[in-house]
Amino acid sequence: MNILVAIDRFEDILTSGEASSYIEEGVRAVYPDGNMISVPLFDGQKHLIEGILSWQQGIKYQWQVQDADLRQRDVTTAVIQDCLYIDCTPLFGATANPLKTSSYGLGQVILNGLDLGYRSFTIALGKSEVYDGGIGLLEKLGAVFFDREDNRMTGPLSSEHIKYVRRMDLSGLDDRLSESTFKVISDRDYYLFGNDSQIAASLLDDTAKMTIDNNIWYLNEQYKKAGLTLNPKNGGHAGGLRSIFESLFGARILSSKDMIFEETSLKELLEEADIVVYGGGTISPSDSSLVAQAMTQRAGTQLYIYLAAGQQFAPPGEAVHFLNVYPDMTTDTDKLKLGIQLQNGIKTLLTLAKQ
Repeated sequence: MNILVAIDRFEDILTSGEASSYIEEGVRAVYPDGNMISVPLFDGQKHLIEGILSWQQGIKYQWQVQDADLRQRDVTTAVIQDCLYIDCTPLFGATANPLKTSSYGLGQVILNGLDLGYRSFTIALGKSEVYDGGIGLLEKLGAVFFDREDNRMTGPLSSEHIKYVRRMDLSGLDDRLSESTFKVISDRDYYLFGNDSQIAASLLDDTAKMTIDNNIWYLNEQYKKAGLTLNPKNGGHAGGLRSIFESLFGARILSSKDMIFEETSLKELLEEADIVVYGGGTISPSDSSLVAQAMTQRAGTQLYIYLAAGQQFAPPGEAVHFLNVYPDMTTDTDKLKLGIQLQNGIKTLLTLAKQ
């Protein structure tokens, strides 16, 4: 009996590894001689570094760079097979003032990677809340922006500087970028501006939305003058960073689902498994990750069990056995109690299925 445990984390209560340990004990109680493989389930929306290092050996770097609000923050990156993995969620995942955000810190991380000799980058945009249209990033990488008096603008530049931009020179970008390849993980096909943009979908007030949207539209016009054509229809994730990487650096755009199936052995493990246990937990109402959704689509004759907690929605269809082990999960939920519920839940379901 081949049993695959591929579990996501349960908010910040149980990590993927911790949740797997409880589930493994429950599985062993029913199938003591089963061939069990436990792997982490993650996506490009969160915890990229932790997840990818659980699959493949690599090294970690921790650097202090500036976040969306230009405050110093410790950021962890990972190198696997000479590729630097960067997760933007910890860097740009929250902002105190959306009208003054900057992507400058991402430029710092990329330059650190270049200085260490890396020329391959995987960047997960995740839950970025940065709306400077990439001027902070590009400034740090060597681009020059000029105001109405044709004076060079000094930074770090942020979204509040966009309205002063009258000209830009992209010819001074770091020469090493031309030798580099970029892969961008993006699960959001936002428009660059307008009703289908990331700004429009945010919880900002209408005045802030209008200001940011107008800024991005205006900056896009300045990019056109500099010979840079951004993708207006699905390049708006992270305030246009997705389109910047795609248009300027020839980045390959992947969803987190595509990345996981491409860079791990998850597909082969699913095909070999007789029982698949997967899932995760969220406090706010949420669908499962794209990776979990792709796993659900593969459910057939095998036994698929989805363990959830909090307000994680059940996967569609009847091919998956769904159990919410802790509907009342909150940020204060005790990890031991949640773990025991996972352990008892999988034990009960497998016992019933075995009869």
